[in-house]
Amino acid sequence: MENPITEIELLETEQKKPRFPRGKALAVLIVRILAVAAAVCGFVLYALAHKNYKLTEFGMSIVTLGLFVLIFISAAPKLVDLIVGDSSIEYLERSASRRAWRNFFIICIAALLLHAAAGIIGTFIFKTFNQYGASVKDVFKLWRNSWMKGNTDAGHYLKIAENWYVKEGNDRLLIVFLPMLPVLIRAFNLVFHDSFISAQIINALASALASGMVYMTLLPIIGSRRSKVGAFVSILLPGMIFMNSPMSEPLFLLFTACAFFFMQRKQFVLSGIFVACAGFTRSLGVIAAVPLALVGIGHIVRLMRDKKPWGKAFALLAVGLVISTFGTLGYLYINYSIHGDALKFFEFQSGNWHQNFNPFFDTTRYMLNYAVRYYQQGSIEKLVSLWVPGLIAIFGSLILIEAKAKKLPASYTVYFLAYSAVAIGCTWLLSAMRYISAALPVTAAIAHCADKKWKTAALFIILAALYLGYTYMYMMRWETY
Repeated sequence: MENPITEIELLETEQKKPRFPRGKALAVLIVRILAVAAAVCGFVLYALAHKNYKLTEFGMSIVTLGLFVLIFISAAPKLVDLIVGDSSIEYLERSASRRAWRNFFIICIAALLLHAAAGIIGTFIFKTFNQYGASVKDVFKLWRNSWMKGNTDAGHYLKIAENWYVKEGNDRLLIVFLPMLPVLIRAFNLVFHDSFISAQIINALASALASGMVYMTLLPIIGSRRSKVGAFVSILLPGMIFMNSPMSEPLFLLFTACAFFFMQRKQFVLSGIFVACAGFTRSLGVIAAVPLALVGIGHIVRLMRDKKPWGKAFALLAVGLVISTFGTLGYLYINYSIHGDALKFFEFQSGNWHQNFNPFFDTTRYMLNYAVRYYQQGSIEKLVSLWVPGLIAIFGSLILIEAKAKKLPASYTVYFLAYSAVAIGCTWLLSAMRYISAALPVTAAIAHCADKKWKTAALFIILAALYLGYTYMYMMRWETY
């Protein structure tokens, strides 16, 4: 049997669920009222702090915040189910079948080949449209130059790998980049002695494994066929072109998928370990501790309701949550050991990268303003490669998750809301497409749409076109970050 959980088993599981508490409807209503009230209060405070804005400028902020609230409203029943222990999908205990693990390895191999093909195509685009004169003998130089876009973070990771973090000079600013990828590059350099090659090997392996783990993680949620679709969606979203560059997205996706894989199986310590790894890879990684806590609480409540021992589960959840912070704490310690200030990276993010905290619903306002400005100035390059993709990524993901909030587990929806609020909640956001593409719930929601063969075919045609278009803009050195 290919799928470890058949549709019949899922239906039986749903039918055997404990009855909802009498106050479930009231609880859902309260959650929704609190969500709306929080949004209204937040927007009022925001409006009072920005009295200089024209009334029309608040439009994008209202739409963005409204979509967040709609997602929360749609997900409220599943969120209540989760917390009171009535969410069957969150508590599946059956392990995957041998056939599923066989599929995992096949998907990893296919993803590795697809990753290599995407890298070759990108290099070919770079050579063709930039009239790059390298001969066949200079293949390595061509490969390196094509995927080392100068105004991205790729070079920064390689510098950290080779010199570690420093206290003086311009390289002191590199403390804003987290250490997991540089640490692994340093380890691989013991064998390969070239940071670029080491990074590419790491990312090729991580991309392949991430694709396989996305399949295994989504399997009990959306079924065998759609989870296979999700495995390849995860590496074909436009922002994932950076998987072929020395960047941290492949590792981040791999660790996130592993965290959810073990979370869904109530293996909270293992989940916490992978959350910590994600937190040591990117600052957004620790956010996966939020769904871990919710799934764990719901599981404990269910044990209590069933009058089963729950002390062990509580202890394992507590240990898992503590461990989940280790990656972030390790990064803060590096800040402290180098600069004497655990939060030094905030200073450099603000001073050099112009990134400060900003209400997430204000980001689309200023992005639209920049888009209009560049359109009026005739700067079509920046318009189509930076601001338009960023707005599409933000609004597209919000609309998509809202449409699937009643279908996906609450843990995915809550994670997406927390992740996207932090990811887009900053000033001067340039990497919205990359950030959103690396979010597991987005992949899950897109894959869920592929319920028919013609939809699957259309989906991959669209993704392939967008991926190639974004690769072209990257290779032409447009404003893709």
